[in-house]
Amino acid sequence: MANAYEKGISVVAMSKPWGGCGITIGWLACEDKEMVQRMVDVQYFGTACVSRASEIQGRMVLRVSETILRERLDVILRNKALLQDFIENQYFEWFEWIRPNAGAIAFVKFKGPWSSAEFGKHLADEGISIKPAYCFADLVVADYFRVGFGEQKMPLALEALGKFVDAH
Repeated sequence: MANAYEKGISVVAMSKPWGGCGITIGWLACEDKEMVQRMVDVQYFGTACVSRASEIQGRMVLRVSETILRERLDVILRNKALLQDFIENQYFEWFEWIRPNAGAIAFVKFKGPWSSAEFGKHLADEGISIKPAYCFADLVVADYFRVGFGEQKMPLALEALGKFVDAH
């Protein structure tokens, strides 16, 4: 984003790509030097320095970064292929999407008789959780919900969703 738009900001935190929960280290890139300084000034009041524990954990994670990222990317690519088959081949009459080019999150359109909030309620009654689009946007996008596909257990959730759709 930082190099795609003059005021774009790219942010990375160790908690997501590396699975480093609790590591409060990250960085950002922005071509607008004034904006960078404003963010530094604001951040200084919240955290003058990184905790020693986060620094040590961050170093440990970065030492094996290639291995961690390769494993996580393998999971993401495998799950994305499953999700693509689910949406585009198995249940195309119920779902559609624009395949994401990066990351492990997709917004999927539900083409059934309910809004995504209603769909989410019916799924919750069956023990399946989704996040309807209203959780992420002020815009009214009633037919969309978010699917994360970066976890190893995602195929089980997709299987449960398929069973729900088949039963209804």
